[in-house]
Amino acid sequence: MPQITGNNLGGVFSIIPLEQTPHNFNRFNSMSDTPLPPPPSAEALAAWAAAEAEAERELAEMDARAAAEAAAAAAAGSNAAPSAPTGGHSGHGPRPPFFLKLIAKSRRLVGVGLFLLCAGGGTAAGIAYTNKIKHAEAAAAAAEAEEHADAHAGDAHAKDAHGKGAHGKGAHGPADASLATRIDTLIRSGSYSEALGLVRTAPPKTFGHDAAPLAYREALCLEGLGKWKDADAAFKKAEADTNVGAWARALLGRARCAVATDESQTARALADRVLVRSGHPECRGTKVYEEALHLRAQLAVRELGGGRDVDPLDADALAWPVMLLSPDKSLDWLTTDTPPVSPIPDAGRDLVEFHRTDSHGTAEITARLSVRPAIQVLRAIAKAAGLAVRAENDVIAALAAPIGPIEVERLPLGEVLSAVTDRAGVVWDIRGETLILTRGSRPTEAGTTAEAIRRLLVLAPEHPMGEATRVTLANIDLRAGRFRAATSGYKQVLESAGNSQDVTHAAFNLGLLELKDGVRNAARARFLEVIDRAPGTRWADTAWYWIGRTYLDGDAPELARRAYMTALEGKTKEVTSGAALAVIACDLLTGDDETATDRLRDTRFSNREAHANLAAFFERLVQYRIAPTESRRELLLTALKGANEVRGLGPAGAYLAGRVYLELGMGQQMSNLYDATVETARGPIALRMLFDTAERYDRLGAHKPARSRYLAIAAADPEGLGALAELRLAAMAAREGQGVEAVRRCRTIVDRAAVSRSELLAVMGRGYEIQKKHGLAAECFSGRVPAE
Repeated sequence: MPQITGNNLGGVFSIIPLEQTPHNFNRFNSMSDTPLPPPPSAEALAAWAAAEAEAERELAEMDARAAAEAAAAAAAGSNAAPSAPTGGHSGHGPRPPFFLKLIAKSRRLVGVGLFLLCAGGGTAAGIAYTNKIKHAEAAAAAAEAEEHADAHAGDAHAKDAHGKGAHGKGAHGPADASLATRIDTLIRSGSYSEALGLVRTAPPKTFGHDAAPLAYREALCLEGLGKWKDADAAFKKAEADTNVGAWARALLGRARCAVATDESQTARALADRVLVRSGHPECRGTKVYEEALHLRAQLAVRELGGGRDVDPLDADALAWPVMLLSPDKSLDWLTTDTPPVSPIPDAGRDLVEFHRTDSHGTAEITARLSVRPAIQVLRAIAKAAGLAVRAENDVIAALAAPIGPIEVERLPLGEVLSAVTDRAGVVWDIRGETLILTRGSRPTEAGTTAEAIRRLLVLAPEHPMGEATRVTLANIDLRAGRFRAATSGYKQVLESAGNSQDVTHAAFNLGLLELKDGVRNAARARFLEVIDRAPGTRWADTAWYWIGRTYLDGDAPELARRAYMTALEGKTKEVTSGAALAVIACDLLTGDDETATDRLRDTRFSNREAHANLAAFFERLVQYRIAPTESRRELLLTALKGANEVRGLGPAGAYLAGRVYLELGMGQQMSNLYDATVETARGPIALRMLFDTAERYDRLGAHKPARSRYLAIAAADPEGLGALAELRLAAMAAREGQGVEAVRRCRTIVDRAAVSRSELLAVMGRGYEIQKKHGLAAECFSGRVPAE
């Protein structure tokens, strides 16, 4: 059946004054071209001011009388138009010509002309012209009143002809257009308090045939102010609307309030009620189905654990945007201009149709069923799909509650089944040709949620929270290890060139992803972009912290300290706490225990568990180093475990923890920690951990694990630690009697600045000794690199 839609078109015209030169002024007033008059006298100016004041007073009185009469007529439910201003034009006589209305509307634009007229023609002429303008305005006001009366007469005629009038079911024409427009404009601009004040003093039928549309606006205002319980109560009032589309919008509002107050089951039940009626003609084209899916997706994301607060000590704590539709976007997305609909064919006949586009396509259901027990709805759907139903008695009892009416059009079979069974605590499953129903709840899966969000983005790409939804999908992909998909999702949001907070979230999360990947320069650029997009916010403070991490992971604690000090100047408590802990770690890594002790004493840290535990570890460490005792050693080890081996500060934190293990004579714990860290860490700190572990194995004579680590370092960083690794491999070869191998490796690093020349020549000389080349060995031992 084709859907009938309509648009309300309004005409707007503007009066653009011509340049007010003497020539134009004379041409518009049929005056001859005469020279400009002399400047006006003081008496002329005074007379002009008095006449202007008198005209303004009379116009204000006429406007006030007209407004009062219109308000009284609206309150009484009258269709009569306000009377014309006293002394003006009658509402039933001939209308004033358009040029009079034009003059009335543009009286202030000809002020210069009046001034010149008063100056040249005298005071009397100026006053006469002012009175002419005043009468023109009165005539224009009368014309507007007459038009208003004609419009109301037309409404009354339509009501007599059709019974319910223009404001019947499906048509929500505002009774007071100016007040209604102002309220909606305020809501769209987010001025909820001001809009709420107007709503609560507006006539009940401001927006239509009953008070439900006004209650809906009140609920939006309360929702925008964060008054969830009051908003829910107002949305309940709006449910009384006889238009199914308006009823669905009210239920979706209640669902949003339930999401905001963490009442997930209530929110899902409300969204499902909308979903099973989304095929009603008054819901088609109103986006209520898409919004119901959007709410279900957001609930699934919450169940997956998305949305936890960003923490500088947790690199997995992503920025999760708010997917919830904001009230200022609701009026445009969930449009309230519901068009009237044609009667539903065969409305009294039950209908269930099963569709499948092809053998592998998604099964879809079209259904129109009256209110009945849920088990009967499931049996009707299963019959249409060619499925048998299997359920125990307790399940059938749980599905005995009535549900409906059901009005869906080509919805996925799984969506309809879940909407019917979820509220009863029943889980469905299709095995072969049997629909199996059991008690329980279906666990939320990341893969299923991601697919649901992808479908939602296809169905409603223009959703007001579309960018937030894309960031959320990228977050789910990142958690699942789909790094390429996550990167693509974040970049798609960034390329939208928007200025919303969702773009900031995308840049921040992409920076964390690139940091984990070891692409520190790119990550630093992302965090700088966050600062540019959100200066002075908690996101800027957090970004400065992570800029410090990019340097700390790059084994540059001095540069990291500068960025952390900038983060300390911010106003975000968790960030300043994390930055202070990171600065202390930088001082300890560079051997400045005294400065670290001072900052530890003077800083007040966050009471978050990770922050408190890390601060306790630093306290135990400085206490042990001041006076190392066995009891303090035990306390230090306990604090180190409680701080999760300082992993919250990234690879550099783990490196610091390993050095503490070594300081306590626990080399094996150091090796275990470093080996576990380098599996995921990238960059210079990871190579340093690998080198320390290789050296330990080398000292213990475990050549095989030592050699494998040295070789990895030599290949990954030939100009830095790689040169030292080559020297260690050369020394290992010399100890094993491989003189040629020892000399060869020494020759490859002879010019490397990172290598000690004396240590290099000692190993090279030992290699020549093994080869019986004593002359060359002597040159090495004398401090010269021999020439072969």
